[in-house]
This record gives sequence, structure tokens and C-alpha cells, in this order.
Amino acid sequence: MNRLDVVMFAMDRRMDRRIVLAAETLIGAGYSVRVFAPADGAPQAEPAWIERVKFNSAGLHGSGLSLYRLARDRLPRLRGLLRWLTWQLQRRPARLFEALFADAIAKAPARVYVANDLPMLPVAIAAGERHGGCVVYDSHELYCEQEFSRRERRLWSSLEAELIARADAVITVNHSIGRELSRRYAIAPPTIVHNADRFRQSARASAREGDPRERGLRASLGIPAEAVVFLYQGGLTRERNLETLVDAFQKMRGQRCVLVMLGDGALKPELEGRVQRMGIEGQVKFHPAVPQEQLLDLTAQADFGVIPYRDTCLNNALCTPNKLFEFIMARVPIFATDLPEVRSVIARYNIGLLGDTSRADTFAEGLRKAMQIAPAFKREWLAGLEVAAHELCWEREGEKYLAVVRALASRDDRVRQAEVLPA
Repeated sequence: MNRLDVVMFAMDRRMDRRIVLAAETLIGAGYSVRVFAPADGAPQAEPAWIERVKFNSAGLHGSGLSLYRLARDRLPRLRGLLRWLTWQLQRRPARLFEALFADAIAKAPARVYVANDLPMLPVAIAAGERHGGCVVYDSHELYCEQEFSRRERRLWSSLEAELIARADAVITVNHSIGRELSRRYAIAPPTIVHNADRFRQSARASAREGDPRERGLRASLGIPAEAVVFLYQGGLTRERNLETLVDAFQKMRGQRCVLVMLGDGALKPELEGRVQRMGIEGQVKFHPAVPQEQLLDLTAQADFGVIPYRDTCLNNALCTPNKLFEFIMARVPIFATDLPEVRSVIARYNIGLLGDTSRADTFAEGLRKAMQIAPAFKREWLAGLEVAAHELCWEREGEKYLAVVRALASRDDRVRQAEVLPA
């Protein structure tokens, strides 16, 4: 069985941009890479280095996970209850995920294993123990501080406390989460690798080849040329404050602005119904999700990118979502909730403004302010976005990721050489 340089484990149906960029960076540096992720609901066309695996049926037996995954999409209102029932039946998530990925672990000898988020950490550790090799924990978020029940938070926090010190290196997405991980688990400060996108020349400039107001988002959705377009892009799921965002546009009825919600998700039918009941179909438009390679061209046609997340849990409070960096790379000014890490980026580069998104009226007030001050500040915002795009790009962030893996791969080589040398 050939030994790979790097094996990554992920739970993604649609592979997260961060994982794809990290894998491409490693492959570009000459490493052999494979990403193992569930086959359930996966896209048809993906790179050859992504291997979709069918879960080991023993891992599903008695866990309730198959029921939860089915109901998560079809019965979203029962999601919280079913998630709780799942963990009542399966009290050790480490055992569950190790069992689900048992077949992948068996055929994945590698020098370095990467766990993408907390559920994959026991999987990567199990693979490392079975085959030898170092483990990287890439914490994409403060996983155990999501909007979970108290019991779930304790369960995941206990798992992270038990396993994080067994990783040979820890990577995370921003300084606030890095400090929190270091504080609560007494580990060395993680390496910070932001969720940046690849650098590209101004997508706004390329979108202007021909007037973007005559094509793309505007043409496909019937948006008037004079309307200011606010864009939300990403999953249409709960806990993202999307209901309040839609309600804010009811309070902006009659103003020359449109909200475009670009993406899909379990909440989409409910949001569409909400728009219809309020009679604001002319001000709130829905656009299906697009492949990553098309996203920035559409994003660049907006006047503002919206980040509506609220401080409803510590994970949300400390987030730096992908869309923050996608708006930057598309050179689109940002209107966002005042969250510490998001504020830090927007203030450092002067690329937009913050507002109170907790209620529809204050949200609408902030959006109106953005429209009012845009003529005076747009040139400054675009200049700041240009600087940010050069500094917060994957070409820089990926080098930090590569350095971590390179150091561990070299360590594994030295250990193996020592093992074969005569005493």
C-alpha cells in the first residue's frame, strides 16, 4: 500500500474552499494528497484527489445519525431535537466518527494527517496511531461553542480537551479563536491561517467589461439599473440571522435597493414564503448557489456585501466567515454586524461599515446609512479593498499552512530514518 504524503479528513458534502485551497497548495509543492469525505450528497464532478467514501455501516448502527442526517434537510424544525437524540444514543462522538471512517482509515497510510474541524480530530489521530504519521488539527471555528445545547457543548469541549494536545500542530482561522484555544487547553498558540481566497485582479473591473448592470445578477433577477444591490452569499440556514435581514428590507420598502440572497439551504423555502407574505418580492431576490469559480464574478456586481451573523454564541462572535474574504477579493464594500474579528478587518482596511443587526429596524437603519454615505466613501473603500486583497490572499496564507505541513513531514522522515538505522 503506497504511503501518501498528506491525508485530510472532512465531513463536507460540498468541499469547503479552505480545504480545496490547502490541498492545491500542498499538491503544487510536490506532496501527494488525498481528501476523504462522505459520499452522501456529494457533487458529481470533483478533483481526483478527493475520495468520497461510503460510511462503514457499523458506525451508523444504533447511533441515530442516519435519521438525523435525513431529517436535518427535510424536517429542519426538528433538527435540534433530533441532534439531541443522536447524542443521547451515541455518547462518544470520537467512537462514532472513527467507526464511520473506519474503511478510509484502513487504506490511508500517510506522513501527515489533517483533521478539518473537531469531528475529524479523533479520525486523524486514529489514522496516525494505526499507520504512524503526524496530525494537524485545522480548527475552522470554535466548534464546541456553536449554538448547541449545554450538554452538547460539554460533550464537544470534553472531546477537544482530551485530544487537542495529541495533535502535533494546531491551525486555526483567526487570532481570537487561536487565543481561546490556547487559553482553555493550555496549548502553544496555534498557527493562524485566514480563510482567504486566491488573489485575482479586481473582479469589479472585469465585471465592468460591458455594464454589469445590464447582465449577470441584475439581468437574471430583473433588478433595475439604478437599484443599490446588497448581497448575502452562502448557506441559507438557521442561526445566520437571515430572517432579520429579510425583515429589514420590508422596512426599506420603496427605496432604491434590492437584497440578493445567493445560495441554497434548508431555510430557503421559509425565507421565500416570508418574502411573499410581506409582499416584497421586488426588493428581495433569490439566486441559486453557483460553483466557486463563478462566485466572485457575480459577487463583484453587488454594491455591498452583507455579513448578518449575530453574537448569539461565542463561535459566531469570533467568526471570520469565508464571505468576508470573498467580498474583499471581489472588491465589494461590506456592511456587517459589529463582531470583534470582522470589525478588526473592516476597520484596519477601511472597507465598509458596521451596524446593529439584532432587530429589523436597526438593521434597516444601518443599510440606509450605507446607501447615504456610499458616494462620499466609495473611493476610500475601494482603495482599502485593493490593499486588503493583496494582503489577505491565499498566496500568503497558504504559505503558512504549507510551512506547518512541511515541518511535520520532515519530522516524520527523520523519525522513520532513525527507526531503520542500526543501534
